[in-house]
Amino acid sequence: MRDPDDVGAGRPEHDCEAAGTLAFVAAYGAPGVGQAWTCTTCGKQWSRVGGTFWPADLGVHILRPEDVE
Repeated sequence: MRDPDDVGAGRPEHDCEAAGTLAFVAAYGAPGVGQAWTCTTCGKQWSRVGGTFWPADLGVHILRPEDVE
């Protein structure tokens, strides 16, 4: 739920994926592991891992040593 004091209150939240506003930035990791994307409307950073887009701030794209052993 949004804070009613937010400037954008009353407008629906922007859905980057549904709006089709994601732009490819770069690939990272071994080929096919992941990609970095940015929304051209709001600037939010996204990671595409396993064919699914995740907000980059979740850290899904960050591997631990045990992930590659």
